[in-house]
Amino acid sequence: MRAVIIAGGTICDPSFYRPLVQADDFVICADSGYINAAKIGITPKLVIGDFDSSERQGVPGAAEVRVLPVEKDRTDLHECILCAISYGAEEILLFGAGGTRLDHSLAAISLLKLGLERGVRIRLIDEHNEAFLLQGSVTIPKREGYKLSLLPITKASGISARGVYYPLSDSEMDWGNPYGVSNEFTDDEATITVREGILLVMLCRD
Repeated sequence: MRAVIIAGGTICDPSFYRPLVQADDFVICADSGYINAAKIGITPKLVIGDFDSSERQGVPGAAEVRVLPVEKDRTDLHECILCAISYGAEEILLFGAGGTRLDHSLAAISLLKLGLERGVRIRLIDEHNEAFLLQGSVTIPKREGYKLSLLPITKASGISARGVYYPLSDSEMDWGNPYGVSNEFTDDEATITVREGILLVMLCRD
């Protein structure tokens, strides 16, 4: 099962997201994310949040609503991801997880680690970026207009990158030395491998 989680962050072009959603996706909204869902044209099955950023006006009547306390240790998005995993999601797409609040954006990126821990692929997607965490190896099809960037979440070693303008072989990365930014595809696909540690893999365009 695949889940789509829609948060209440910035969505500038709702039409970008609609083709990414499949008919059988389980759609969950984090708090005011239901407003973004309406813009996209998607009806959520479940809305979870403390609703401190909205008054629940416009929540679809068919959606189940779970109200969380305002004072809590986990963000609404965190709760949505845990819920999707508990329902058996094998893949999760996150929309609307970025915006003006850097703390919220970084928190959303940190939540990608839940996927690694639970064996669930989580991808954070917006109109200009797609990001996921990597342990092991992945093959990424070329995307016109997109750069490929790698940042270490932990100290990482045994990194290789093939099919790109700046290839890597048995390289190391650590926080504070971001030399993996803005690589370019040279082949129809790129293969990224990390032997130890965790990489944040990003496809980004202007």
